[in-house]
Amino acid sequence: MTISPPNAPPGWEDILDADESILWQGAPDSKIRFTGNLGQSLFGLFFGGFALFWMGAAAMLGRETGIIGMVFPLFGLPFLLVGLYMVFGRFLWGAYVRRGTFYTLTNKRAYIATSTRGKRKLASYEIHREAPLELIQGPPDSVYFNQPSARSQKGVMPQKIGFEYIDDGRRVLSLLRQIQKDAP
Repeated sequence: MTISPPNAPPGWEDILDADESILWQGAPDSKIRFTGNLGQSLFGLFFGGFALFWMGAAAMLGRETGIIGMVFPLFGLPFLLVGLYMVFGRFLWGAYVRRGTFYTLTNKRAYIATSTRGKRKLASYEIHREAPLELIQGPPDSVYFNQPSARSQKGVMPQKIGFEYIDDGRRVLSLLRQIQKDAP
């Protein structure tokens, strides 16, 4: 049975431990940000451009072959959409996800809550003494506090977890350092 802290805000009663209190809450800036892998955008441009070329060529050849020839170019549509996502869509999707993301820092853990397409998720990360802390200055700032490894074909690729695109990154970093000092 979980005993909630007496000062827990509404909605946090069953989430926080009895000795846990909220130090900071915030949300990321939800503007569209053109950051990340330029190579992915260039590949998407090539991928989508080739799909568009293929669809045009198939449509030209298919004009004379009836209904099958008119439908055949549509098989290139998924490839065109993937290319467009790689060039533009990933930036729009990132802004959409950030619009439904909320951050909470307690004296023990960091919480990242997301709500996208009607699905809600709450992830918590304990703040340990040896947790790698990193501040990337903006504006807006990003503060990272966890770096689990994810396997890929290229080997182990670190994935940073933290509070991205926040206004008061230095203050949050200071709170995280204090949590690390007080950690057992």
